[in-house]
Amino acid sequence: MKNAKNVWLAATAAIGLASCSEQTQNNAQLAAERAGDDIEANADVVGEVIEEGAIDAADAVSKGAANLRDNLEAGDTEEPGPAPLMGDDLSQGGPATAD
Repeated sequence: MKNAKNVWLAATAAIGLASCSEQTQNNAQLAAERAGDDIEANADVVGEVIEEGAIDAADAVSKGAANLRDNLEAGDTEEPGPAPLMGDDLSQGGPATAD
């Protein structure tokens, strides 16, 4: 009778430990899944920040290029003419021809 009681107590304890172990495994799996979800969400946020930064950089480059064009046009008061040494007519895009 004493042995049966000990066996029953050991079996109850083993079942309790097994269920605890299963619960621990479930908790660990859930924690891992949530960590994966957090990593994915953070990666999405980082991707958006990088994309917004690239858009801002492209806008700044475009604005700088437009400013450079405007400055070059404002300073360009000369018309192309014959080259001083070779006599090439630069307004025609090629060497001068003898007519």
